[in-house]
Amino acid sequence: MAYSVAHTIQAHAGAVHVARFNATGRYLLTGGSDQQIHLWNAKTGVGPQDELDSKGRSTCIQRYSGHSYEVLCLDVAPDSTRFASGGPDRAVMVWDVASGQTLRRFNAHTGRIHDVKFAGARDEGSLLYAAGSDTILRAYDLRAAGAWRPIFEATEATDAILALALTPGSVHTASVDGKLRTYDVRMGELRTDTLDEPITSLCPTQDGAAMLVSMLSSTHRLMDLTDGTQLQQFQGHTQTSFRCHATLSTDEALVLGGDETGALYAWDTLSGRKKWEGRPDYRGSP
Repeated sequence: MAYSVAHTIQAHAGAVHVARFNATGRYLLTGGSDQQIHLWNAKTGVGPQDELDSKGRSTCIQRYSGHSYEVLCLDVAPDSTRFASGGPDRAVMVWDVASGQTLRRFNAHTGRIHDVKFAGARDEGSLLYAAGSDTILRAYDLRAAGAWRPIFEATEATDAILALALTPGSVHTASVDGKLRTYDVRMGELRTDTLDEPITSLCPTQDGAAMLVSMLSSTHRLMDLTDGTQLQQFQGHTQTSFRCHATLSTDEALVLGGDETGALYAWDTLSGRKKWEGRPDYRGSP
């Protein structure tokens, strides 16, 4: 198996920290160290004009400005009309995709925001979860106009929360304290799985029965969410210092991830064997 670069987007004047597709995969949002969020056509990799601006960036469909520091996290609402963002300025923002306007701004956090996730009944995106370096998971009700306080706070983490994930009826947090916490929001119960290494990334399976967990021990683990047992592990990459992410392919046959050296990897989900390793030519395909 082999992969090649489909598009190279000169997206930001500085590091790109996060990229998120919308539900259909037609559009792509990116956030970077230049405090900007950009919207792209994922199929072409460019905006209306295929040219670079004065700062050497590709032209995007829409640009969103409002953060006073770099953008570290993004999430797109299920209907693709809104997205949420966060970063070191401690603000959680909800944006209107079409107009570029900020719809809501939440300022309850006292540290950088590492992840945001839309939730709600019937996947309507009526709730927003956010968490970061102040160790507190907060939930906001997006239906209540003028309501700025969180409707839920979880304070069990003892170090920064780096990632969030959702499964039916539950929200999961990954923390530097080495614990995967599962909050059953319907039953009001908490389950804690201790992994003893800082956790940087979470990706649930489509049925919500298992979770792909990435740690600062150069290991990805596929864990059963029912009893916390390890179903498989994936190694061979380098991740000891930085917040790298891993995900499952759409058919869940592969685990895909990058590492601190800039290499990309693919592992067989069932066997755990590495199927592909490469360092793409990030300048683009010929």
